[in-house]
Amino acid sequence: MWTIIDSEEVPFTAYPKGNASIKRIVEQKTVGSKRFTGFGILEIPPKGGIFPPHTHPDREEIYYVMSGSGTILVGDKEFPAKPGLTLYVSGEDPHGLRNDGDEPFIVLFVHVQV
Repeated sequence: MWTIIDSEEVPFTAYPKGNASIKRIVEQKTVGSKRFTGFGILEIPPKGGIFPPHTHPDREEIYYVMSGSGTILVGDKEFPAKPGLTLYVSGEDPHGLRNDGDEPFIVLFVHVQV
């Protein structure tokens, strides 16, 4: 099984919490995967934009910072983020993103079912 997706044809939509936008390029339901649950891009607006901390115990996640700067939130800890930084997080740990910079904070995400 395989699928080709033109990510330029996938729109950003408002995330229901905070003020981030999300582009869900690959979703489990659209490709029929059993373990891979999602791949996409988060765009967090400048100067305090937030993708609020959340959990999903059924999925692990990887964030990869593409551009901008901000803070990765994991539990009660905060880590400065810049392009090239990668985070793996268990879905049980609360995690989120905050934009502390003057330009959009762009982060790739990958979800895998546990």
